[in-house]
Amino acid sequence: MQEGAKYKRTQYFVAKKFQLKYVGLILLLVFLTTIMCSYVIYYTMMLTMGDKLANVYPQGRLMAIVNVMNFRILFVMLLMSPIIVMTGIYASHKIAGPIYRIERFLASMADGDFSVPLILRKNDELAALADGINRVADSVKTTLSKEKSDLSRVSMSLKNLKNACEARPIDNSALDKALNELNGENSVLHQEIEKYKI
Repeated sequence: MQEGAKYKRTQYFVAKKFQLKYVGLILLLVFLTTIMCSYVIYYTMMLTMGDKLANVYPQGRLMAIVNVMNFRILFVMLLMSPIIVMTGIYASHKIAGPIYRIERFLASMADGDFSVPLILRKNDELAALADGINRVADSVKTTLSKEKSDLSRVSMSLKNLKNACEARPIDNSALDKALNELNGENSVLHQEIEKYKI
């Protein structure tokens, strides 16, 4: 279940370790891609144009050109790093935020609170998982609600049984009726419980 306006993003680090690992991985991939592309460009350039450039430029001048190119690539990589980090944090928050909300929701379910559904922000990742968790929670809520009403009927049957036992003289037909009601409620509860595999 999703809702756009109810939960606005106020904190971008909700799972700091996960998000920093995610951003670090993105940075590593960008740097490795840049290094590999630079190597391929240099290698190709030196193979095809190395002899021609060596004849045109003196050795020292050619190395200075290569060093300027290296410096510019490094400068652009460093300049792009903050943008990559901010994009990584924003993108990871679309995963880490829902994970954090799902963990909190599951903890409240474990404590027996099924009153509030799991709600994610619009455009967050893991929406299908959240919908699945909400379906499970609704199913458990329905089952618990039915079992609560079954227990109410058991309590009523026990009360009728107690009244039949305390009546003077003991009314055997009332006692049999109360026992049969209790047996019926007991078998209904057993059928409900048997559908769960534990």
